[in-house]
Amino acid sequence: MPRRITRPESGVLNLAKNPGYSALLLAATLVLAGPPAVAATAAHATAAASAAHEPSRRGTLLLIGGAIEDTNRPVYQRFLALASAHGPAHIVIAAAASLEQDESADYKIKALKSWAPGVNIEVVRRETPTAETVAAIDRATAMFFTGGDQKRVTDRYRPGDKDTPEWLAMRRLLARGGVIAGTSAGDAMMGNIMFLSGDSSRALGIVPTPGRPAPGDDDDEEESPLWLGPRLAPGMRFYPLALCDSHFFERDRVGRLVAAQEMAGVKLGIGVGEDAAVEVDLRSGELRGISLTESLLVDTGELRRDGLSRSGMVARLIHQGDRIAPVRWLATATALRKAPAGPVQELPGSSPGQDPRPAAWRLFHLASEPGSHAVRQNLDGFSITAYPAGLGNVAFDIHVGK
Repeated sequence: MPRRITRPESGVLNLAKNPGYSALLLAATLVLAGPPAVAATAAHATAAASAAHEPSRRGTLLLIGGAIEDTNRPVYQRFLALASAHGPAHIVIAAAASLEQDESADYKIKALKSWAPGVNIEVVRRETPTAETVAAIDRATAMFFTGGDQKRVTDRYRPGDKDTPEWLAMRRLLARGGVIAGTSAGDAMMGNIMFLSGDSSRALGIVPTPGRPAPGDDDDEEESPLWLGPRLAPGMRFYPLALCDSHFFERDRVGRLVAAQEMAGVKLGIGVGEDAAVEVDLRSGELRGISLTESLLVDTGELRRDGLSRSGMVARLIHQGDRIAPVRWLATATALRKAPAGPVQELPGSSPGQDPRPAAWRLFHLASEPGSHAVRQNLDGFSITAYPAGLGNVAFDIHVGK
């Protein structure tokens, strides 16, 4: 039986012992109500007043799971369409998450220009002064956050989980119907709470094998070898309803999303695959699948614990063109939560000549087919068993140990 180790770590949000989390949830509802009126300058006051007279506009988020190809027509065309929905597109690339900011910004400029050669683009970096950053955002119809480390973003724009002039300018952008997109780290930062790093095994409480690197743990070089459980911190607070994750299927992050939702008390999780995108309409609350590559909705509202094992979760693949009202889906995703009788299909990892798509994606795809048997994927110290739950939903359990 795996041992459980807990260790407090600086900068990590321990929600299980955080008495202020109820206040955080209350603040989440206030975030969707629109930006506070702030008048740092006359221009800011005008923008805030304009936003107050347009309550029907709440803007859009575009969650991109990382490793987006320049040839991904559906995603780039949708971003540009949203950016020009209320006038000529004026895009601000925020490179704060990236270690090599200029390189990341140049790469994204080239990608956007390949789809819209004449589009107006500005770049803001970690070092860009506040006044210049705010002015650029107030001119913008859209922002695009590059990948890297999401903590660099919050350290720059919401240090200590506090409002800043830059963050308030981003809220004004959304209030006037703009779009904020983010890839990889730019996706992970979107919620009230975000991941710092970590793989599924450690998030579930499994002690790593000595001398063996933890899989999927390549997004934080400072990961403590003794840390177990989800590593969470305050996010950018653009989307209070869900925890967002990136590189989801490719890095086997199902387990860490479930563990994080359990710790944070957040029922809805959105795991976005690589080269995939999910649109969030902040006015209607609707989610829309944009890319050919799928992502996953996860409901942990009826999660049950048995030691380190979890059961009772429900998920749904987000296909291109899907439109999902998450609150309604959470209320109705209570389908069959007990594995059907019959054989369990063991899902092998990819090998030459087989389906090259991630095994985690194949697990949920196979289990979502009507009449399918249970499907099991064995991972590092745990397994996931998924089975059809009706209406395109998949029920799944996570078993820790042999």
